[in-house]
Amino acid sequence: MMSRLKSTAAATGFLAGIAAAAAAEEPLPAPGPDQLAFSVGNMDLSADPAADFYRYSSGGWLDRVERPEKYPAYGIFYVMTERLTKQVAGVAAAAGDAAAQAPKGSPTQLVGDFYTAFMDVEAIDAAGIEPIRGMLDEVAAAETLTDLTRISGEQAAAAGPALLAMVGPSADPADNSRHAMFVLGQTFGIDRKLQEILRMPEDSAPMAAYRAYIRDLLAAAGYPEEEAGRIAGSSIAIERQLISVFLTPAEAKNPANKFGILPYEEAKAQVPEFDLDLYLDTVGFERPETVYMYEPHALEGLSEVLRSVPLAELKDYFAFRLIAEYAPFLSTALRGPALALEEALLGARNDQPRAEQLYQLFVSKLGHPVSQLYVAEYYPETAKAELLDMIERIKAVFRRRIEDSTWLSGPTQAEALRKIDQFYYKVGYPDTWIDYGDVEIVPDDPVANIIALGKFDLAREREKLGHPPEHDEFSGRSTLPIAMNAAYTPTINGFEVTAAITQPPAFAPEMDAPLKFCRIGAVIGHEMTHGFDFSGRQFDADGNFRDWWTPEDAAAFLAEAQKLIDQAEAYEVLPGLHIDGALGVGENMADVGGITFAHEALLDYLEDHPEENVEIDGLTPSQRCFAAWSQFWTMKATDQYLRALVANDGHAPDFYRSVAALQHVDAFYEAFGIGEGDPMWLPPEKRARAW
Repeated sequence: MMSRLKSTAAATGFLAGIAAAAAAEEPLPAPGPDQLAFSVGNMDLSADPAADFYRYSSGGWLDRVERPEKYPAYGIFYVMTERLTKQVAGVAAAAGDAAAQAPKGSPTQLVGDFYTAFMDVEAIDAAGIEPIRGMLDEVAAAETLTDLTRISGEQAAAAGPALLAMVGPSADPADNSRHAMFVLGQTFGIDRKLQEILRMPEDSAPMAAYRAYIRDLLAAAGYPEEEAGRIAGSSIAIERQLISVFLTPAEAKNPANKFGILPYEEAKAQVPEFDLDLYLDTVGFERPETVYMYEPHALEGLSEVLRSVPLAELKDYFAFRLIAEYAPFLSTALRGPALALEEALLGARNDQPRAEQLYQLFVSKLGHPVSQLYVAEYYPETAKAELLDMIERIKAVFRRRIEDSTWLSGPTQAEALRKIDQFYYKVGYPDTWIDYGDVEIVPDDPVANIIALGKFDLAREREKLGHPPEHDEFSGRSTLPIAMNAAYTPTINGFEVTAAITQPPAFAPEMDAPLKFCRIGAVIGHEMTHGFDFSGRQFDADGNFRDWWTPEDAAAFLAEAQKLIDQAEAYEVLPGLHIDGALGVGENMADVGGITFAHEALLDYLEDHPEENVEIDGLTPSQRCFAAWSQFWTMKATDQYLRALVANDGHAPDFYRSVAALQHVDAFYEAFGIGEGDPMWLPPEKRARAW
């Protein structure tokens, strides 16, 4: 078993030194009202909360603050991520200064040398795309589909793109005490959160932008313009054919659609043109007896592509994907096409300083070492203790509501209580850090660093297969301590609230209780509710995919969920553009649960602390709670961003979330005197009351 570093991020002198160096830099100003720290000045007190609560809660901010041109959307998480990005850049720069004197394999050495290699733009530009020349030459020399299969496996075994297929292990959803193998379906040359544009009409503006991106990227890499254009066309044709058999985003929200099992030999037979045995051998995984078809038709779709697309076009596609994957670490000339694509698809062009570009790369490549340095500098232990107490209070409310439920039958209620009693949760950072000490990170070769990290990740996956699955705390891209997120994971029946998200203006120790509970507390309640939403309810207390519902209770739950679907689909984001209710029902249910539990937990807290049960700025605690929630989701965005969000993401636009969830909370109406006939009134029979 691989060795691990125990927690306490400041345990070594070098970590303390990095913290001191980062602190010596000019501190970032604290977020103020313009950055959505809650303020009555951000409200429009002349507005009637019963007529337009969003205007009432956020009208001052909406009138005063303009969306920065570099951002496609501007709201609290853009504010917080911008601040976080600068903090991480400062920590990395300090590590770069100290790396030469740091112990080899320490977070300081790893982060510092990674930073130094990435920041040497002169050397990177001089190298052009030569650092991946060997990979491109191997693709050019391929003569058969077997050759491409081997290359696909080689890239999966390092840091490369998922070419044609992606097969790998994870905990068995039916029994998470063992591993299983999954057919996941390949990735595409466009970000997963935008890949639905591949289903749009071929002559649509987003498709034209993607085609231009591929053409311009290849031209920047040295391809003749005509050849680059030709490859762009054939690559898009390949990807459109591949994605045509994928689950839609709404279909993929239902785990029942992703956990069909096939004997491995039957899966192989679906794609005889792609040697799955060779692929697994190359990656280093044993051949399983069965596989989960996470993308049920991916192999059949791949087979059709491999039968119909000439080998030369497949090789061109491989070359494009390799250049796109490694572009952040190659010549800076390759950055322009990606920025142009971002502007075309989202309506904004965020050309960050190079040091700030590192944040997303750290999240995807070097999460734990960077997080150790970040936590040492920016995360106080007092915050963690207060949040753990808040979680217990919110959990108690949720449990009480399940106990008092009138619609759950005895057997389902007992299972629901067992599930909430077994909730796993963590705040801030892991008790045990992943030890990256054996990774060879050098200060002069960014591509070599990425490959070394990719091989390290795969070696850890192989090592895990030798024993029952174990949860690595705060290890996923969405749950790293430096990730701006909180996330529930059904297979562990638990959630993690990262250090990054427990910062101002989402949370600060000096906030009054209504702000704490109805901002970060509602986020916590949101994650708890995911364990019981449309998808999460299909997993039991042990994190296994199992139906623990009586048919009658399941039908009653779906009736409550349908209210949220109907509400969302009636909302017009832009003229003619409505929310996909089925895609977003889980997130919208989690919002309702989050603010409901947070508000009730606030009232319980105020009973224990009556001295805090006071009006502030003329608002009662409940009024302040609901206004703080609504202001938390205030946002301005481009039309392009909103269209992309609705097509790809289960999260509704923030301005919808600011009010929609509140309309299912009876206390909201009481707090502001909203009654039948008022525009904000949602009839009681249309309010979702599952939890």
